Amino acid sequence: MITLENKNLLVKISRGRGARVEHFIDRHTGKDWVWKYSPELKKELHELDGFDENWEGGWEEVFPNDAPVEINQFKLTDHGELWRRTWELIPSEDPNEAVFELECETYPVIIQKKFLLKENELKIDYKIESRAAMDLPFIFKFHPALAIEPGDEFHMPGSYMEPVALGFSRLLGIDKKTVFPIGVAQSGEYVNIQRALPEDGHSREFVRLSDLEEGMCALFNPGTGTRLTFQFPKDKFPYVWLFQSYGGFNGHYVSMLEPTNAGHYDLGEAHKNQQCGEIRPGEKLDFSLSLKLESSDMMIS
Repeated sequence: MITLENKNLLVKISRGRGARVEHFIDRHTGKDWVWKYSPELKKELHELDGFDENWEGGWEEVFPNDAPVEINQFKLTDHGELWRRTWELIPSEDPNEAVFELECETYPVIIQKKFLLKENELKIDYKIESRAAMDLPFIFKFHPALAIEPGDEFHMPGSYMEPVALGFSRLLGIDKKTVFPIGVAQSGEYVNIQRALPEDGHSREFVRLSDLEEGMCALFNPGTGTRLTFQFPKDKFPYVWLFQSYGGFNGHYVSMLEPTNAGHYDLGEAHKNQQCGEIRPGEKLDFSLSLKLESSDMMIS
């Protein structure tokens, strides 16, 4: 485990599967914003093993695809390969950073991510280099499992919202784009976790937000008066997927705010509709996002 820490934050990053963030702890309140699930899961994964039954939580990435798909001559596995692989730790003399690198097996690319801890922020820089002789379409999604509590609120930019999969939808329940207001919905009907659950007691939702007014999304915890805010460039992350499970997915009580370049979970469909990324032969891409912890007096209304 790699530890990055200062007076405000304690961040622990796995040296094993996924090089993922295992803990993101507010030192002032003791709150850990990372959701973890620890059943008896496989230590080593076969390339065809599914994501859902081997999900351990933490904050990781989905790349180069979401749903399993064969595109060109490449067979891409469930949720890509970053989450299932062990990354190489690159030595760094800076105690505030951790750098990892992975040579992918499903796509001929090398990907690097650098975690940099600042005063009240964790910045993540990504670099992707193609070794392919053809253009490669790809999905990139930040995929953080968030520890949530009743009463938590999602603070989202003005946008359009629609279900990712209507069959999973139990809160929104309509298969069309809906204008989403800036900040917390006035009635609290959608963004407030404290709402009454359906009769079966298993509430869940999975929506996609597009046409974002700004590159941000956030989770606010009233108990501590703090907000975890994701900031990102809209041209690199033009969508945010919001996953909610309050017992409605494998019994999990968890949520995810997923900045992504993907307008669809099927890479072939997303590529056809120009709703994903593409990297050219020999091209090097770089982009960043930051995770900032804010107290109530730091938030901009």
